Amino acid sequence: MQYSVRFYYDTEGIKPVVNFLEDLRRQNRELHKLVVAGIKKLEMSERHGPPLTEFVDKKDDICYLRVGSKNIARVFFFFQQGREIILTNGYVKKQEKVDTGELERARRYKADWQARHK
Repeated sequence: MQYSVRFYYDTEGIKPVVNFLEDLRRQNRELHKLVVAGIKKLEMSERHGPPLTEFVDKKDDICYLRVGSKNIARVFFFFQQGREIILTNGYVKKQEKVDTGELERARRYKADWQARHK
């Protein structure tokens, strides 16, 4: 079964994941291609889980898509009813742990999305 993948957007229409992908395409075309392919796998997958995806915050039900080997990109997302996946934000990993600032941003984006899309 297919999922519908959507991009989070704020009240001004800004889509952080789209901005991330545009920057990534300019800076690292190879990693950009991997992220786009990973998003397509999310859309087509019946089973989400490692190594492609992982729950990073079980309390707030936030996951991330992880691609790359030397350079690793992460894109945060959450599931919505109706087989929807909402992509919130992404970054290129610089350390072993999840970037807490980016995770907090994903939490804020999810809360904002849910408040505006009841």
